[in-house]
Amino acid sequence: MKTHEIPFYPSNIWPFILILLLFFTTATLPINAHAEAKAEENPQLVHRAVKDYINLENPNVIKDVSDPFELVNRRMYMFNAVLDKLVYLPVLRTYQMVLPDVVEGCISNFFNNISEIYTFANAALQLKKEKATTTFGRFLMNSTVGILGLFDVATIYGIPREHEDLGQTLGYYGVQPGPYLMLPILGPSNLRDALGGGAESLLFSVVDPFNFGEDTTTSVIYSAFKIVDSRNQVFFRYYMTGSPFEYEMVRMLYDRSRGVEIDN
Repeated sequence: MKTHEIPFYPSNIWPFILILLLFFTTATLPINAHAEAKAEENPQLVHRAVKDYINLENPNVIKDVSDPFELVNRRMYMFNAVLDKLVYLPVLRTYQMVLPDVVEGCISNFFNNISEIYTFANAALQLKKEKATTTFGRFLMNSTVGILGLFDVATIYGIPREHEDLGQTLGYYGVQPGPYLMLPILGPSNLRDALGGGAESLLFSVVDPFNFGEDTTTSVIYSAFKIVDSRNQVFFRYYMTGSPFEYEMVRMLYDRSRGVEIDN
């Protein structure tokens, strides 16, 4: 539903965007007082307080997600739905029709293998040794035996795939999610996760692991395949539920799923 890279923005504007986001985040997102104690007790297993999920004034009601920009977010949801229907899905259908399933799988494996780098770094930052070790082993095996990640050999050998990102790392150390955001193209997010995704995208462009340099053509081809593959791996379709409350459902599910990911 979402991808962490925004490849077509000039990289020289990211520092200014991140500075503004960081300032806004630190000014508006309180740090959990129990964050350090939580990490000391058991960094692998975190239990959320009941008050994080329900409205204390009415225990039978699930706690609302902070959505002060709801009007804009709803319009962006509709924009994403139209874009998905008119552009994304037709491109995706052509992509699926032209490429054999085996090739599609290899492309997904390749990009998933690259994402292991982010998972390893964030697992290490969260002191999750088991996840970091498992992820490093997966990356090493798939990058060698799996031929640059084209084949997911690690899964065949029973090594599970983990997922950690900078938004989860910030949440692990107590940074609150902040207001809910519906990002153009990227979909559901919040201020914390948007900041984390932007930072990871900026880091990727600065480090330039594939040495794209001034080779714009190769960079665009890489980004195009990454964008299409990211959508190919997500089965969600806008308004597929037929419910008039789909926006609320997506907002709630995103918030809850991110909470679970951070806790684990």
